[in-house]
Amino acid sequence: VLYQSSTPQEVKANPLVMQCAGMPGRLVSIHGGHCALGGRLPRTAPGRRIAARASATRAPQQEQQQQQQLGAEVEHLRSQLHLYNSMSRKKEPFSTRPTSPNKVQMYVCGVTVYDYSHIGHARVYVAFDILYRLLSLVLGYDVQYVRNFTDIDDKIIARANEGNEDPLELAGRFIEEFRKDMEVLNCLPPTLEPRATDFIPAMIETIERIIANGHGYAVGADVFFDVESLPGYGKLSGRHQEDNRAGERVAVDERKRSPADFALWKAAKPGEPSWPSPWGEGRPGWHIECSSMISRVMGDVIDIHGGGRDLLFPHHENELAQSRAAQGPICCGGVHEAGAHMHTHDSKLQQDGSHADGLGSRASSGAGTSTSEGSNAGSPDFVRYWLHNGFVNVDSEKMSKSLGNFFTIRDVLKLYHPLVMRWFLASTHYRAPVNYSSQTLDEASSRLYYIYQSLVDAQAALAAAGPAGLEALASAGAPNSRSKSAKGATEGESGDTFLSAMHLLVDDVNTPAALSTLSAPLKAMNDLLSTKAGKKNPNRLPLLAKHTQEISAVLGLLGLLPSGGVSDAGSAAGPLSASRVKGAAETAALEVALAEMRQLALLRVGLAEEDVQARIQARASARAAKDFTAADSIRMELESQGIVIMDTPAGTIWRPL
Repeated sequence: VLYQSSTPQEVKANPLVMQCAGMPGRLVSIHGGHCALGGRLPRTAPGRRIAARASATRAPQQEQQQQQQLGAEVEHLRSQLHLYNSMSRKKEPFSTRPTSPNKVQMYVCGVTVYDYSHIGHARVYVAFDILYRLLSLVLGYDVQYVRNFTDIDDKIIARANEGNEDPLELAGRFIEEFRKDMEVLNCLPPTLEPRATDFIPAMIETIERIIANGHGYAVGADVFFDVESLPGYGKLSGRHQEDNRAGERVAVDERKRSPADFALWKAAKPGEPSWPSPWGEGRPGWHIECSSMISRVMGDVIDIHGGGRDLLFPHHENELAQSRAAQGPICCGGVHEAGAHMHTHDSKLQQDGSHADGLGSRASSGAGTSTSEGSNAGSPDFVRYWLHNGFVNVDSEKMSKSLGNFFTIRDVLKLYHPLVMRWFLASTHYRAPVNYSSQTLDEASSRLYYIYQSLVDAQAALAAAGPAGLEALASAGAPNSRSKSAKGATEGESGDTFLSAMHLLVDDVNTPAALSTLSAPLKAMNDLLSTKAGKKNPNRLPLLAKHTQEISAVLGLLGLLPSGGVSDAGSAAGPLSASRVKGAAETAALEVALAEMRQLALLRVGLAEEDVQARIQARASARAAKDFTAADSIRMELESQGIVIMDTPAGTIWRPL
C-alpha cells in the first residue's frame, strides 16, 4: 500500500502499475504523476490510499497487453464524453484543444465569503467535484481546476460593519469555514483557489483594455461597461438587448448610458476597503473578477466554465462580454461559422429568447468552438464549454432567505451524515432542479446505510472464510479480473459495474444513472449473504469479493466512500496481506460512518440509544411471555419513528428505516 504525500514526488519515484484509490482492480500506469483510468493524482489530498502491485511480478508481454487494453478503454471513454453546453443549448462531444490534447482547464465560480455556505453551494461544488474526478481519475486528463473566492463585495462590507470587523478578515475567516465544509463533503481541493483581492492590478489592466477598445467609460471614479457597444451581448443567456436591465446587485444609476450597463470599477466610499486606480480610489465590480483571474491564471481560452444556473445572467453573460471586449474592439454584428457552431451575433439572438436545458439524448455535432465577432472575428470566445447546474428547491419552492426556507450546509449536517447529503445531491442530474426535503434526505440516508451495511457484511463474510476469503479479494483486485469481467459482460453475466457506471457518467455526468448500476451487484451480494442458495453457491467468495470491489469502485469515484487510513506496514506486503489491510481499513471507516448515521437517525426522532435498547428488551420480554400483540406493537411503534429492528442469529439489532 503506497501512501501519497502532499506532492506527487513519491509517486514519480515509483514506476509501478497501480490500482487507483477507490477503484480496486483498475489497472493504471504512473508516469510523472499521471495515470490512465486513474488520472492526475490530486496534489493536495494527502493520505489518499493507493493499493499497488509492482509491475515486475508479471510477464512483460502480459503487462503490455493489459496496458494496450487499458489505453483503448480510456480512449473509448474519452471519445464518448458529452457535456451540455449552455452556449449551444445542447449536448456536445467533449474534445481538448489540439495544442494541449491531454490537458483540461476548468474554472468554477466560487463563493462570496460573508457567511456559512448553504446547500445551493453544496450542489454546485459536489457536481463539479464529480466532473473533476471523472476527467482526472478516470479519463486521465491533466486537469487544472480553479475555483475563486470573492473576498470583497457589498455583502462582505455590510456583514463586517454589523460586527465591527475588518471586511478582509471576515472574508478570510469564512474562506476557512468554506474549506471545512468542502472537506466534510468529500470534495477534492482544486488546483488553485485565487482570491479576488490578490488580482486587483490584473483587473485594472483588463478594465483599461476594455475602455481602450471602446467598450467601457468612466464617470468620475466609477467605470461602467457599455453593453450596447458590444454586438451579440446576450448570446449566452439568450436575452434580447431590450430585456436587459441593471445588474442584480446594484440599483439603477442615472449616470449610466444604459440601465443595462454594469460596474467595472466602483468609486471608494468612506470606511470601505479601496485600492488606487487610474480613475481614483475604489474597488472592482463583481463581474470583472473572474474575467481577470481566468486570463491571468489560466490564459485567454479555457475549456470549461461552470457555476449555478443563477449565474448565467448577469454574471456569466457579463464575464463573456468583458473577455470579448478586452480582446479588441468589436464593431459589427454578423454570422460566423467555426467548427460545428454557428452563432448569430445581432441583438436578437433567438426569436423566443429562450434558454433550453432539456436532458435529452446526445447531440452529434462538434463542440467547444464558439467565436467572437466584429473586428476580432475568428478568435475563440474565452470559454469552450459553459456548464450550469440546476436550482435547489426546498419542499418544491425555490430556496430563499425571504421565504424562511434557507439552510446552510452545517444546518443540514446537524441531522444528516455529510455523505448522505452528497448521495442526495448526486442522485439528481446536475442540470435538473433538486428538491430538498426531510423526506428526500431520509431516503438518501436509508439507501446509503443499506449500501454501507451490505459492504460491511460482505467483508465480514470474506474475513470469516479465512485465507480463502483473502484470496478471493486478492483475485478480484488482480489485473486479469478486468478482462474476465468484460468477458462476462459480453456473455450476459454481471459484467463490469465500474465500466458500466463510467459509460453513463460520460453522458453529461449522469450521476443518477451511474448510481443505478449498483442495484444489481447489491442484490446479488445480499442474496449470497442471506439466502440458502447463495450461501451454498460454490463461487460465493469470488462473487462476494467481485461485487464488493465493484461497488466500492463506483462509490470511490463519486466521492461516496468514507475516508480511512491504512498502516504503512502493509506497503511491502504481498497481495493477501495487502487485501487484509485494505479490507480492514475500509470496513473500519464504513463502520464508523454507520455508527454516525445511527446516532443522527436517533437525533432526528428525539431518541437515545438507551431508549431503543429498552424497547428492544421490552419486546423480547413480551415475546418470551408469548404476548405477540405487545411485541408487534413495540416493533410498529419504533418503525413509525424510523427505527427498524431485526432478529438475527447474534441477537436483535436495529437500523434506521
